[in-house]
Amino acid sequence: MNSECLLNIEILQLQDQAATPLSEKDGPASQKVHAAVYYEALCPDSRSFVLKQLNPTYQKLLTNIEVELLPYGKAKTTKTSDGYQFMCQHGPIECQANIIHACSIDVIKDPSVQLQFVACMIENNIDPIRIMKTCAERISVDLESIKKCSNTGRGQELLAKYGEMTNSLVPRVSFIPTITLDGNSEHQVRILKNLLKEVCLRFKVPPKECVS
Repeated sequence: MNSECLLNIEILQLQDQAATPLSEKDGPASQKVHAAVYYEALCPDSRSFVLKQLNPTYQKLLTNIEVELLPYGKAKTTKTSDGYQFMCQHGPIECQANIIHACSIDVIKDPSVQLQFVACMIENNIDPIRIMKTCAERISVDLESIKKCSNTGRGQELLAKYGEMTNSLVPRVSFIPTITLDGNSEHQVRILKNLLKEVCLRFKVPPKECVS
């Protein structure tokens, strides 16, 4: 596993010391937690979190969770005369995959389908073009629009935007993936180990999916 994206456990445990207030929303049906996931396409920890924590939690809490996917991670952006250049932690293939992820999020409007597609891709992202086609066929999404976006300046613009959003996070991202719940980035160790539990702790009145 690439040491660059391993968790800094000591830092995370220090962040976990503060308590997080519960959500103040009314009944179970109206409560919704916003989960923002700052990740990168070839990071093993990102892959593990999406497949083992994020997707299962989303499927269980469907109406009580909003997921925002931000593919960028620890990449670096350089503005050029004709667009952008990116340096990604796991090399050019990851930059290509990140752009495809960004384009798929832009093209696919249904959040549940967005997550299905990203989960499908991140499972085997080492050949982004091939897996993009495979996942588009499997999930029945608009492959041509995703391809067009990823092969033009639109894809670069989207990835640059995710870079700005990632770099503006306070405290700054120091490990990937980083997850915020309702804008709060505390308790990363706990979130990465049991996202469902941490989301459920934010509800004033837990929905039945949290206690079943």
